[in-house]
This record gives sequence, structure tokens and C-alpha cells, in this order.
Amino acid sequence: MDQQWTYAAITKEEFDKAYDQYPPKKWIRLAFKYFSSSTEKKDMKPANTIAYILLGSFVLGLFGTIMKWPRAVIGTVTYIFCGILTTLVIFLFAAVKLNNRRLKRVMKKLNVTKQEYNLLVQKFYP
Repeated sequence: MDQQWTYAAITKEEFDKAYDQYPPKKWIRLAFKYFSSSTEKKDMKPANTIAYILLGSFVLGLFGTIMKWPRAVIGTVTYIFCGILTTLVIFLFAAVKLNNRRLKRVMKKLNVTKQEYNLLVQKFYP
């Protein structure tokens, strides 16, 4: 009962103050700017470039295997594909983990659960 009262009593100013106390780092902003579902059309160029490079190297590796190209060519293409994909996955995973840690600090500051935090976001920023 007391927790429900705390959640309902939080104002937009208190929410913004707690949220602004833990701003996202450049790493998080970069990842979510270019690689999230809410990425704007003007910011899609880096994500599309990486996707096309990954797709192109996958197709080259596939056709190289089918057409029995030299192993050095197939290996080079495969290493490029694996390197870019691994780097991208680690980069995005780290950004998500850092953002989750930041949001947990905000929730702790407000003394709310994850569900209550999501309801506050929907309430103040529909």
C-alpha cells in the first residue's frame, strides 16, 4: 500500500530530476541513435551500411563455397563477416546493459518497480 502511494505521488518534476541525475553516456546514445527501433530515417545510413556489408560478405561466402573458390578467399570473407558481426553484437549488448544499469539507478532513486517506472514514462511522456 505504501509503495502504491509513493508511485502515485511522484510528479513529473521529480521524475525528470531523477532521470536527469543519471544521463545516458555517449556509448548508449550512439547505440540507440543508430541501432534502435525508433531510429529516424536520416540516421539509418550507418546501420544500413553495416547491414549491407554483412549481407554482402555472407553472400560472397555462400557463393564462394558453392563455386569452390580458393579457401583463402572464403576464409577472408568469413573472418570479415565474423569480425564485424561480433563487434556489433558486443557493442549493442554493452549499450543495453549500461542503459539497464542506468535505469535501475533511476528506479532506485524514485523507489519504484520496473512496471511502475514504465507506467510513469507512459503517464508523463505519452
